[in-house]
Amino acid sequence: MAEADILYVAIIPLENPAVGLVKSVAEIIGKDAYQTRLLLAGSIPRIVARCSGVGAAEAMGRKLREAGLTIIIVSDAELRRPFNGVRAKTVVFGDKEATFRQADEREMTLDGVFLMIKGTRQFVPEVEEEESKSSPKTRFKLDMGKSLLLGGIPIVKRVDEKAKAPDPQPEWFLRLYERASSEPRVELLQFDMDYSFLGAEATLSSTANFINVVKRLRGIYPRAIYDERLMKSFSVDIPGTTPDECIDINCRLIYYQHL
Repeated sequence: MAEADILYVAIIPLENPAVGLVKSVAEIIGKDAYQTRLLLAGSIPRIVARCSGVGAAEAMGRKLREAGLTIIIVSDAELRRPFNGVRAKTVVFGDKEATFRQADEREMTLDGVFLMIKGTRQFVPEVEEEESKSSPKTRFKLDMGKSLLLGGIPIVKRVDEKAKAPDPQPEWFLRLYERASSEPRVELLQFDMDYSFLGAEATLSSTANFINVVKRLRGIYPRAIYDERLMKSFSVDIPGTTPDECIDINCRLIYYQHL
């Protein structure tokens, strides 16, 4: 089956799904009542079915609508479409618009925003090339086995330790959407921005700076929907997806929910 023929059916969550509804939906999607309740009572749209072809997806969607649910049908190609917007390094604030510039000077000015999605991703610091090529560190460790065999005489062994890869850390992101497309026009990443554009308001804290940027953008676009449900991480029921792909897919589903 070609990837282009794959469609996913997602449901908009309910605050308190009734027992009867859970049972009906479980029969439609082929899951047990416990799994179904978790999907129905979630905080973001959740994928419940993977279908081969438009006909199968529409048939599944019709059954779920008749059960009383609001659904989203979206293709695999749409969910996996790569980001092609501007990843802002700096921002120029206007009264009713903002201009976002990448490191390569590509820029975009938005005079209207439909949706802002704020969330958290995992950031892995880059390792300097010299550090990655450096020789392993050497230390000496007590060899307990040999020491016991020799009646308690301390015997040490040489241990070469390779440099440890840096641990990932949480990083905030903000994505800005126009109503016409599920593709974000602009993305801002907490640790990727040069906050000097804030002038005297810039601090040594990227957290404080990012909060300031978000606050100012919300002031410029007061009519934009502001959604921060992805401050928590959510998986998607699509095998083989990476954490970053899960964010992309969930962002698109949230966009469709707000249409």
